[in-house]
Amino acid sequence: MFWKFDLHNNSHIDQLLDREDVTLRELIEEDDVLQECKAQNRRLLLFLSQDHCMQELVSLITTEPPADLEEKCRFKFPNIACELLTSDVSIINDKLGSDESLLEMLYHFLEQDPPLNPLLASFFSKTIGNLIARKTEQVVAFLKKKEGFIGLVLKHIDASAMMDLLLRLISCVEPAPLRQEVLHWLNEERLVQRLIELIHTGKDEERQSNASQTLCDIIRLSRDQANQMQENVESDPLLAVLES
Repeated sequence: MFWKFDLHNNSHIDQLLDREDVTLRELIEEDDVLQECKAQNRRLLLFLSQDHCMQELVSLITTEPPADLEEKCRFKFPNIACELLTSDVSIINDKLGSDESLLEMLYHFLEQDPPLNPLLASFFSKTIGNLIARKTEQVVAFLKKKEGFIGLVLKHIDASAMMDLLLRLISCVEPAPLRQEVLHWLNEERLVQRLIELIHTGKDEERQSNASQTLCDIIRLSRDQANQMQENVESDPLLAVLES
């Protein structure tokens, strides 16, 4: 009896993939697409990692959905797209982290005028955050090449997802020498000083609140990491600036 049920569960996804004209939209409408992705359904992963599918997934999480859609449906596909992109499956991480055109599509989201859509900002931050943890060297190298990156993140600091992104850069980079390199880069970009400037009166209240919270979190994370490290490890330049 159980054997029959297992056969029955050989999902509708595979039946869809048998069709030559199946679209990404059809697949992400399936309730079990995430489950199948995380279960490493090879046919599904090969389909999702095609250039046109990856571009569509990135576009879904960075483009405002049409306003005339019913509210509960507007962010259904962007949400599923984000879950697929951050499902921590190596073939998707590898594709997203090594394809500069996809990273450019993601980065373009930051180049919009504020305010960012908070849901899309959270999808963007989660996706970049996953890449910082999983494809660290490639993504850090890409972001460091972008001269205006820190300025754009701070321009959108009223979105709490941007705080999360900064904190991931500070706390999720491994190994230790690369983390130190990132901390020096953030310090050269005057991250701490620029956050302090955002706390000044006359600034937008949400920006003030998020900037001050980010500074508090930098202190907490930096001290936590310092306590875990051996004494001979180089000190955290961001913490040094704050303590001065």
